[in-house]
Amino acid sequence: MKADFNVHEGTFLLYPLRTDVWRKGAKPIAQTIVSLAKILSRHERVVLGVDSSVRLDPIDGVDIATMDYNDIWIRDSGVVPVGNHFVKFQFNAWGGQEGLYSDWSLDATVPEQMGKIVGKTIKEYPLIIEGGNILTNGNGTLICIERTVVNPNRNPNLSKLEAEAILKEALNVKKVIFIERGLNYDETGGHIDNLVAFANENTILLAWTDNANHPQYEVVRSAYKTLQNEVGANGEKFKIVKVPLPSPFIRTEDDCVGLEMLLGSKERFEGEQIQPSYINFIFANGAVIVPSFDCDLDDEVVKIFTAEFNDREIIQFPSREIVLGGGGLHCITKNY
Repeated sequence: MKADFNVHEGTFLLYPLRTDVWRKGAKPIAQTIVSLAKILSRHERVVLGVDSSVRLDPIDGVDIATMDYNDIWIRDSGVVPVGNHFVKFQFNAWGGQEGLYSDWSLDATVPEQMGKIVGKTIKEYPLIIEGGNILTNGNGTLICIERTVVNPNRNPNLSKLEAEAILKEALNVKKVIFIERGLNYDETGGHIDNLVAFANENTILLAWTDNANHPQYEVVRSAYKTLQNEVGANGEKFKIVKVPLPSPFIRTEDDCVGLEMLLGSKERFEGEQIQPSYINFIFANGAVIVPSFDCDLDDEVVKIFTAEFNDREIIQFPSREIVLGGGGLHCITKNY
């Protein structure tokens, strides 16, 4: 499996439509997606998948492709690049009947559509797992959140060892490290891409707080303990860089304007807590795009990223609109 920090052939995004997920008729998030696509196109090929009902003006440097999908979380529903082919896992909208929406039939076809667009063959595996819950260093080590793999709402008949065997075969990795749980208030049940990221083969960025009253205080310490006691497939210990976590967002009345509750989809309501994370960033060729949340930690985090990635351009991208839908920059993009 390719690491996110490896050179990309390109990146996919999807154009938003759902009014039960995205406020104000999905117009603010649509502007966000187009803006992100333009930035990414300065660094690599960008394919923007658009529903056939949408008439979108051409965007310089962006390939617009008609695609079918239920929502824009292509990191989770899409393919995983391994060598010269793509891997398809199974997708059930983050938990089937316990998930976030009841119809994911179009999302289940996204991998084949991606393969056809870029001319890659696909190998399919029976494991239900989302792309946002698999993290690799590109050299044999994989990290994921155990609770959202070995779970009755994902893989009721698989043991941890059986899931690990499938991951090793499918992704060509030698070692799988399971972290017990992800961040609280993560709609997915807990994904690795909100908690941990590889900066390079042996360096891990870890979401962190020293505030004992922060809702993630125990979660990040548990993850740190696991990683501190592990080694990669190469036998080397990890360097762990702590990246501060903001306080959770509280969904406001304005954040709920235009949201239409649909049967079978998750309710989003005023006063709901949502946890943003700077770990949910993305690599581009020659750049790192870091979320900004208009809070006092933004500048501190840029300094950390600048120190870790001194050979790349650091680009801040306003990401609150994405977080309101339940994810982040990493979740809405899929590099290959």
